Amino acid sequence: MNIVYKDIIIRDYKEEDIIDGIRWMNEEIAWHEWDAPWESEEDLNNFDAEKYYQKAMEKLKDKKDDSEFRRRFEIDTKYGIHIGRVNSYLNDEEYNWKSASQGGCLHTLGIDICESAYWHKGYGTQAFIAFIQYHLSREIVDIYTETWSGNYPMIAMARKIGFEECNRERNLRVIRGNSYDGLTFKLNIKKFEEFLCNY
Repeated sequence: MNIVYKDIIIRDYKEEDIIDGIRWMNEEIAWHEWDAPWESEEDLNNFDAEKYYQKAMEKLKDKKDDSEFRRRFEIDTKYGIHIGRVNSYLNDEEYNWKSASQGGCLHTLGIDICESAYWHKGYGTQAFIAFIQYHLSREIVDIYTETWSGNYPMIAMARKIGFEECNRERNLRVIRGNSYDGLTFKLNIKKFEEFLCNY
């Protein structure tokens, strides 16, 4: 499945993406400073490229038809440059991660622009919009995103497109010696639609 929006394409995972995933864990790693940096040091130190490759190949064997709901897409520029990914997961009504069988019901979206040369150019906003529209097309209207209070680019983007803060856990994370809050935002669809009219 491919979804085109302005200057980006969000699409299904493919074998050529594996080498980028490995590079994003070995060389192009600045994005880890923003996406769950409290986990990144351990993830980077314990990264095994061979295991990653094997797991990725297993994932590719599980082909989906276009009618199946996607929880993850890769992000390309319109010129076919692979720059990151979007994903969604479920939280319960107290904003804790849970599978559907465990009571997870809140669709929570995330994004990584892993190629730092493509930061601050609008690609992340476009990809997030496309992913939101994908969820809305599947009649999922309660849409959330989470981050930490030091992730200023994500907070600015979320607020710009219509997300409103709905939960704050004070001093949830200690990152590089400083305490930060955990933030959850819910999409205000009216604000989102107003943003799109002028975007």
